[in-house]
This record gives sequence, C-alpha cells and structure tokens, in this order.
Amino acid sequence: MDNKYIAGCIIIVILFFVYQLGQAQNYGDFPYSQSFRTETKPEEIDIVTPQNSGIQNDATFTSEGLRLTSNETGRFGAVFIGDHQFQSIQGIRIEFEYLMYGGSGADGMCVFFFDASINNPVIGSVGSALGYTYNRTNLYYAVNRATGLSGAYLCIALDSYGNFKNRFWQGDSRINGIPDISGDLGDRYISNVTLRGARGGSVQVSDFESIDGMEDGYMGYPVLISQPTLGNNEGWQLDETGGNYFPINTYSGDFNLRGEDQSDYRKAIIEIFPLDSNEGFEITVKIQHGETETIVINDYPYRRFVEYAENAYDLEGDNIIGGSVYPESTTTILDATIPMYLRVGFAASTGGETDIHLLRELKISLPSSAEAYDDYASTIRMEPVIIDVLDNDIGYSGQITKTQIGDKEHINPNSFRFCDDSGEFLGIVDNDMTVYGTTEGNWLFNFQEGKLTFTPASNFIGLATVRYSIKSKDETGEPYDDEAYRSPPATVNVNVSPFQTIISNRMVTPVIK
Repeated sequence: MDNKYIAGCIIIVILFFVYQLGQAQNYGDFPYSQSFRTETKPEEIDIVTPQNSGIQNDATFTSEGLRLTSNETGRFGAVFIGDHQFQSIQGIRIEFEYLMYGGSGADGMCVFFFDASINNPVIGSVGSALGYTYNRTNLYYAVNRATGLSGAYLCIALDSYGNFKNRFWQGDSRINGIPDISGDLGDRYISNVTLRGARGGSVQVSDFESIDGMEDGYMGYPVLISQPTLGNNEGWQLDETGGNYFPINTYSGDFNLRGEDQSDYRKAIIEIFPLDSNEGFEITVKIQHGETETIVINDYPYRRFVEYAENAYDLEGDNIIGGSVYPESTTTILDATIPMYLRVGFAASTGGETDIHLLRELKISLPSSAEAYDDYASTIRMEPVIIDVLDNDIGYSGQITKTQIGDKEHINPNSFRFCDDSGEFLGIVDNDMTVYGTTEGNWLFNFQEGKLTFTPASNFIGLATVRYSIKSKDETGEPYDDEAYRSPPATVNVNVSPFQTIISNRMVTPVIK
C-alpha cells in the first residue's frame, strides 16, 4: 500500500480525535446509551451493596439485558451510572425497555435520582421499598432496619405488586405512604406507577436530641402521586398544602406493567422538564406496551417545598417492642431543593413473591435533543443502496419548552457521526463526508447531500447494521451545538439478499421485540 496514503489516513484519524476532544459539552455527560446486551459489566456502571444483612446484589449482566433480579424469593439488585451526571436545570429524558415476568408478580423496579456529589450512595431498604425508602422497625426486627437512599431526590417506580406506595405500620416494617390500603392486595392495588420524593431531615424534640427512629435517613421520601395502569382503579395524589392524599381518576388505560412471557417487553419513557425559576420539575411517565403508548402520569409538578404527612412512627420510640397500637403522624415540610447535578440508578426487588426483572436499551438525553430513529432498507449482493436516513429524524430550534415541536428541517447534516452502542464516534471524517468500513461493507455519509450510501462487501449476504447520531441546527447555535444535545444512537438496517428484490428504504420505529 502507498506510504503516502497510509500517512494521509493517520493524519485524518488524528484530526478526527482532536475534533472530538474539542467539542464543547457544557450541560452534562449526555447523551448516554447502553444496550445492556452483554455478559460483561460496562465500565461506567457501579453495583451497590444493600444495607440489609444477608442480602446480596443480584444484578447480573446477560445477553438478554441487565437482570436486576432472578425469580427467587428475597432478591435485590441495584446499579447506577457512576461516571455520568446531568445538570439539573436542563431536565432529562430517559427511555428503556424492561420486562417483569416469570414469577408471581413482585415487587417491581424503579429509576432513582440522587445528588451527584455523592460518589458512593448508600442504597435504601430492600423488598417493597425497592432500595429507595427507609424502613423503621421495632427493636425485635432491628436487623431489618435501613435508612433510605443517601442524597435521594426522586424515585419513579414501576410497582407491579403495589406496596411501594403504601403506608406500613407493623413490627418489621414502618414506612410512610398512602394509609389504609395495605390490607387489600387485589387488582385495585397492583400495577402502579408511583413517584416518591427526596430524603428528609430529622425531627428534633429539643435543641439537643431527635425522636428515636426519626433521625437522618428515616424521614422524607414521601409518596407524591401513584397512578394505576389497570382500568377502573383508583390513583392517589399528595395534597401539598395539607399533607393528606386525595383520589384521582384521570387515567383511562388498561394494561399490566408486567409481561406475560419472556418476549413481552414494555418501554418506559420519562420526561422531566424544569418548572419556572428552577422551582422544581414537571414529570411525565409514558409506557409503551405493544404498539400503544400510554401516558400514565402527565405533567406532575414536583416543587421545591412539599408538605406531607410523616405518618408511620412511634412517639414512644422504635426501640420499644410493641409500642403504640396506632402510628403517630405529623405534617412536615420536605425541602426538595434540586441538587446542581444528579446521577441516575435502577433497582428491583423480590420478597415472598417473585419476578425476573430485566432492563435493556437504555437511552438518556436532554429535553429537545435531536432525535434519530431506526432505518430499514434492502439491496442485492454487491449492489450499493442510498438511504435517506435523516428523513424520519427530528431536530429542534429556538427556546426549549415542553410544547416545542421539532422537524427534519432543523437537523444539522454536518453533525452526522457513525458511532457504537454507547455513542462513541467511529469512522473517519474527511471534508464533505464521513466513512466507516466493516466486514459487512462500506458506509459513506455525504454531508452536502444528507444521504447515506452502503456498498456491501463482495461476499456478504445477510443483515448489515450501523449506528449513527446527529445534532440539531439553530441560528444562534446554543445550546443545540453542544455535544450534550446530540441524539442517542439510531440503527440503520440493510438486508442484503443474493437475488433481485424490491429495494425499499422503509424507515419506521419498530415495535418492541
């Protein structure tokens, strides 16, 4: 091979990496993408140890996804993304595919957010608390005691069994929540999407001491809203001015958060937008089941200060066996000031009842980031195919708002980059194009034309794939030219057959498989 050609390629590669290093990223470590379809733990994922004695972290990395728990009793799994954080004032968008199946339907799984200044968080209680909330007990069950998640700000639970939202008052479990519904576990109380708030402070009875059992880590984490996904069921929402709960009947869907078998994945989509003056977040949770996308929680306002009822403690102290027949309750103000930066984690539990809990295809981005969608095309052996990959993608421009509408006209073709599953750039950028070669063939994207050409290798037959990401364009540049506003990766799929077929560029978002 010509030495001048080799030298030229080396220079191009060096310039490409210099280009990457020079890209501004002022809004956090995103986008982030992780398929979790490998048996090896990704470097950026940290596994945390439960407080409760004898409980091991059951998180296992498999080709089917991150298995947080097996379908055995008393299991718990939790991980967090250790080296990624996001600037809270921008909000966040999270989507992931999940599956809960194979057992009797417990306990569920959750997404949790905590202060990024805490590098090694202490995970909360296991079981129905899903690693987020505390668990007080009386002295007889002291081994089951656990503080809630350190630095906790918000938890969004896919609560299959229904207990995450409940107030418990018994010897082995004392947790605040919605009262007087824990005795009936019929269909009315299972399959809920539930939000719990931030960690609270301790209750002082004097300037020098706190109430036993209400010290730091055993306060806060209140239920904010709980909405069932099964029809004709009742939801509950916190009255922020009185600390009580009132029923809500704003939901019209009818599906179970659990899957029926190992192929019955759902997709959770969480959109968190900042409220005015950085006074909190507006939270929306959607679940895609099959081809249907259902809004379960719509624009819930999680404000900086929340009045709630700390309604599961004993004024006599939790070190007394027995104690009060009924729990004490006090109205408390929760300071839910948003940390400057937040980290994201995931957890799941089983108890006396079980399920396998799986997580895969995680994508995290900032609101109004560019959106890239999968593309499909076909060709025959050795025949190039041109694909208009940007045609079904979306870019944004102007002020970022929740009602902002994007379109393909605001995509920046020059931002197109080949990438791997995690978003790391691949290939070589050379003037008006970027190229990437694989054993399947050669991929070339022309910046000026905005089109992708795939040329199959001479001996390749089958499905060829490549991943790419994009950014939006705006006249002012900010913030859309920041790398944090790049889209999560999308996949281009080209079926190469040995015989003549109809060539089509079918570009759709596929059903969860």
